[in-house]
Amino acid sequence: MARPIRLKTHWFKEERTQSRTPEDVASAMTPIVWRTANHRVQNLREGKFEIAPGASYVEILAELMCFEIVVADRIAFRYDPGDWRERFTASLTNRVGALLQENFDELLGPAPGGGYKKRFVDLCNRRATEYAYFDYGPDGPEFGMLRHFGESVTHAMTDPDDRRWAADQAMTVEGPECVDVIERGMRGLLGMEPKRPRSLTRGD
Repeated sequence: MARPIRLKTHWFKEERTQSRTPEDVASAMTPIVWRTANHRVQNLREGKFEIAPGASYVEILAELMCFEIVVADRIAFRYDPGDWRERFTASLTNRVGALLQENFDELLGPAPGGGYKKRFVDLCNRRATEYAYFDYGPDGPEFGMLRHFGESVTHAMTDPDDRRWAADQAMTVEGPECVDVIERGMRGLLGMEPKRPRSLTRGD
């Protein structure tokens, strides 16, 4: 099992919680999204899924980060369903896309179709439209949303044998773990009430 990661989920100076902008929160959430997605890819690798360095790694990483951004967007909607949420989600998507491009353009060469950031933003826009059909309640995403996430990760797998098991792994382990971390990060940064532990809300 991949080791747990420590994440900053509160402001260093307490007074900032009263004057935070959507862009402030997006900036704080960017490393959380990035590190969590990489952590989950590592967990898949430790589970013997074949994820080779290169395009396949980037594709799976991107699916994880898009899912995390959708989750963060749903939590932002609870906090402020108007302009604040729109600015936050746009800023978070662009910041994560820029980080993706910064890390992989030099390593793998510029991606066709406008580079890694543009491709990532386009993917997030498509996934946001698809995930919009599913509910996200106080206890997290409905089953259909996790299933769609699982299918998206499965399509990114290159090994046919892995595809038979990837959807279940994504739905039951990687997706819920991403939700828990993003919920914790957003609630901490926004000063919201903490979510009940997953063991109490999902019957684990």
